[in-house]
Amino acid sequence: MYLQNKYSIYYYNIINNAKSRTLLPEIYIEKHHIIPKSLGGRNSKDNLVNLTAREHFICHLLLPKMTTGQAQIKMFHAAWRMCCKGKNSKHTYKITSTIYEKLKSQRAEYLKTIRGKAHPNYGRKTGRTSEDFTPEWREKLSQSRQDKSSWNKDIPRTDEERAKMSATRKARAGTPGWNIRPPCSDEKAEKIRQSNTGKRWIHNKKTGDRKYISPELFNGFISLGWTPGLGPK
Repeated sequence: MYLQNKYSIYYYNIINNAKSRTLLPEIYIEKHHIIPKSLGGRNSKDNLVNLTAREHFICHLLLPKMTTGQAQIKMFHAAWRMCCKGKNSKHTYKITSTIYEKLKSQRAEYLKTIRGKAHPNYGRKTGRTSEDFTPEWREKLSQSRQDKSSWNKDIPRTDEERAKMSATRKARAGTPGWNIRPPCSDEKAEKIRQSNTGKRWIHNKKTGDRKYISPELFNGFISLGWTPGLGPK
């Protein structure tokens, strides 16, 4: 679960330095679990340390680099949570676009591995269904729209708009492949190739799901029961 590397050295240097100092009362501090709670850490005094907001954020960026397997996936999720500021937050660190993008993508992969009540969106409705539109609701909607016209009523179409609409209808009606995109530029193709370098296919035998993941996530998914390769079609 834990790796002994340069990142773990950086991490424990911050922790040990924080334990041996006394900060001024006016400095904003945050309590940090040395062994994260999600990895079995407790709320005991020997597992807590006072860090500045910047130190706290750096520690959570280091934890994914010094863990492996499912623990690493959890640490990516914890690091992402550090990016979410509350109303009364006093965070003083800056989150770059690169850090934000990486943490968010890793968190998305983490959420895909969770099922049931453990998922943060468990029980939340993500959209309206036909059951939501009861007769009473439909009646209220109807009454609210009475004597109201569409926002674009009586707004004439320009000749250019009419020509585009006509061309689109004709293309859809009689031109096969009208919606096929042209090939991308060599520069964009190279960027896509570089972004996919090192990625591997894995599949879940139970659910039939497939994923094309980056190398740093590979061991984490394998520890969760996924299998290398595309699997059966």
